[in-house]
Amino acid sequence: MGPADWEATLRSRGYRITAQRLAILHTIATSRHPTAESIFDHLRHSEPALNLSTVYRNLAVLQEVGLVTHAHFGSGAPIYHLADEPPHIHLSCLRCGRVTSVGPDTAAAFARRVLADTGFVIDTSHSAVHGLCRECSTSR
Repeated sequence: MGPADWEATLRSRGYRITAQRLAILHTIATSRHPTAESIFDHLRHSEPALNLSTVYRNLAVLQEVGLVTHAHFGSGAPIYHLADEPPHIHLSCLRCGRVTSVGPDTAAAFARRVLADTGFVIDTSHSAVHGLCRECSTSR
């Protein structure tokens, strides 16, 4: 899904196409695990009228229309990604804070195993697992 699809989705749901919305979507599409604050930092020079509350309001609209989703990592800021990304599970390091992901095959296998063992259906678009990354676990 690209800019033309984003515009069509927004129009079909009765929202205006704004340069700020498109810039936020582009930033999410080209960034790895951005927060609202990192989106704002990335755009503050190219979009001088943008402020952090505008980023949050636009993220709410983009989630409402189904273009963006987010995941929470404990008490930290949520991270955002395009809703059409393949299902994945975020891995959050408790020591250094680094966030990485496992891809669709690993996420799907994990979700199937959890379903088979417990009957619990995992939403892999919203999932985070906490632990220690490779670097932190080997430096113990």
